[in-house]
Amino acid sequence: MKISFLINNIYGIGGTNRTVINLAEALSVHHDVEIVSVFRRANTTKFEISPRITVRALVDLRPGSSDRGAAGSKEPSEVVPRQEEFYAQYSRFTDERIIRELKKTDADVVVGTRPSLNLFVAAHTRDGALRVAQEHMTHLAIPPAVRAEMARVYPRLDAITTVTEADARSFMENTPIPGISVVGIPNSVPQPTVEPSDCTRKIVVSAGRMHRIKRYDLLIRAFAGLAEEFPDWQLRIYGDGGEAGKLRALVTELGLNGRALLMGGFSPIESEWAKGSIAAVTSSAESFGMTLVEAMRCGLPVVSTDCPVGPREILRDGEDGFLVPNGEVEGITWGLRRLMADEPLRRAMGEAALRNAARYDPAAVADRYVKLFEDAARRRAAAVRGYRAPAGPRKTAAVQTTVPPTVLGAATVNVTADGAGWLHFSTDGPGEGRHRWQYVLRHKSSDGNRRPDLPLRTSRAHLDNGGTRYTAALSPASLDELGDGRWQVTMRSPKSAHVHMKAGLRDTRALIDARGRLVGRPPAGPITWNLPYAQPNGRLMLRTVLREEHAECTGVEIGDGAITLRGVLCGGRRIEPGALFVVSRRGRYGKNFTVPVQVLGRQAFRAEVPVRRVVDHRLERWEDWDWWLQPDPLDRHKVRVCHLLEDFPDVKGAYAYPSLPLVGDETSEYAVVHPVRPVWVRPYCSASGAMAMNVVDR
Repeated sequence: MKISFLINNIYGIGGTNRTVINLAEALSVHHDVEIVSVFRRANTTKFEISPRITVRALVDLRPGSSDRGAAGSKEPSEVVPRQEEFYAQYSRFTDERIIRELKKTDADVVVGTRPSLNLFVAAHTRDGALRVAQEHMTHLAIPPAVRAEMARVYPRLDAITTVTEADARSFMENTPIPGISVVGIPNSVPQPTVEPSDCTRKIVVSAGRMHRIKRYDLLIRAFAGLAEEFPDWQLRIYGDGGEAGKLRALVTELGLNGRALLMGGFSPIESEWAKGSIAAVTSSAESFGMTLVEAMRCGLPVVSTDCPVGPREILRDGEDGFLVPNGEVEGITWGLRRLMADEPLRRAMGEAALRNAARYDPAAVADRYVKLFEDAARRRAAAVRGYRAPAGPRKTAAVQTTVPPTVLGAATVNVTADGAGWLHFSTDGPGEGRHRWQYVLRHKSSDGNRRPDLPLRTSRAHLDNGGTRYTAALSPASLDELGDGRWQVTMRSPKSAHVHMKAGLRDTRALIDARGRLVGRPPAGPITWNLPYAQPNGRLMLRTVLREEHAECTGVEIGDGAITLRGVLCGGRRIEPGALFVVSRRGRYGKNFTVPVQVLGRQAFRAEVPVRRVVDHRLERWEDWDWWLQPDPLDRHKVRVCHLLEDFPDVKGAYAYPSLPLVGDETSEYAVVHPVRPVWVRPYCSASGAMAMNVVDR
């Protein structure tokens, strides 16, 4: 059977893209599958798609394409209702491309994936193909005018699916389609390759787009109510979107800087779920609840609001998580407290979550779709003379559940950090053929002094699907060669140039434990750190740290007109009585101010930043002052204070501190603008990890 999915833009991101790819991958094991994207705005897809699936686009909107500005592209669509969410993207030109595709398709089954596309599928797909509509939105969230058009056109369909049983019932009650029942089939989530969480790390994780419907404000307020009771717990929220600024302001208002972290987007997300011990989903509405299943498949119990559809069909309340009242901070607080206070309960619920989430495996969901297609074909054959049902699944024993990438550049590298400081690399590539690929680390110099390449001893194993698995390990001792810097993870063969590899899973949970050990017992010798991360373009990098001495920031507190720093000193020297904290003005007019350091034991220290002296002695309207530790008052050698040793790369973004308004105590004859009004002082972590503060009068 040949199955064709029609989707708006497979080259972007989003839950629909993810679930369509998951289903397509599972179906492609025994069937021919293609994904037809109406639009293409990028060269590659954001999510990995195996070469067994054909991916093509109808309208190419990349720069330089002849489809940009084509005739009819400024005229409105005659098929998509004006009230449909993506109406503005469609035109008479796109109508023509879509209709031409549907009339000439050789697919046995055509599956639309949103209301606008389902209208095309119902009205214009050739008669010999089955017409199926997937509805990923909550039915009553679809505008009434669009639902009215669905009621008019959908009778030509052979089957309709929603992602929950509750929404299937809502569809049939509110928009009944004569002769067609609506079937609830959930989205699928593959079993992660990352090891599940052991529910011991004190982190609450949430993930999804930064949109008001996700109600992260409720989650942050609930966590604030528990912050004092559970001082060693942290909240991490992953995602991008327009609500980030408001949420960051709320974190500051509630005094949760450094406790509630906005982590930005992260892909693949599985490794970040596995770092946590509790997942939180606080949406006011969910069409399904992909993040619930993702978290459960990583072994996390979930605290979820009982919003209208989705969570109540996924969670088994009291067994693998808690359903709490929708829109109420108190219920979220109650659920989090139950799990934060009880590790055995977390473990038991996490194990139940792993078991229960297996029903969302793509193979199980694909079987339900195949049955749906077969039932639809039998109904069509009984009603339409001459209709030929599609062929069944491929029977050959040679079919593989996975296929290797066609080229090494399409493969991804998974990296795991272990508790002993090793990094383990693994990638599944194409058959080796004449090549003999090897991992090679290449230095990305910032000052022109490029270090030599570091080849890694690479093992190769032939896979049953015809591909090759490449593995390698990087020992802590290798940091003597790598030093302090950034390195590209590449592969090279004697017959090929370097290929900068794509980042896959980066399982760095061991670094959370390593940081805890370092802060508790700062090492007396050199400090080393090795963090894999992804560039914005998806390429895999390493951030390596090798320093004889290092002062690591462990906390910044802002309040009552003061900024207080906490940290630990690593290396051979001790913090002597009379040690100093130093702030140093950056630039040609350098100046230092010092304050005594309070020694807290075992190389830990505390200092109050001399912000008023800095304000009184400004020379410019905008200045940056760097932070240093002078461990010995008799030795002027200083150590830069950094916040560097974390399990994630964007410390600057995650630890965003608020500004402190101050009015100067003294009249400064040097300041360009006298500080008679508040001057704003904001501590920050630079992209390199160094701590500093910005002083500005606007």
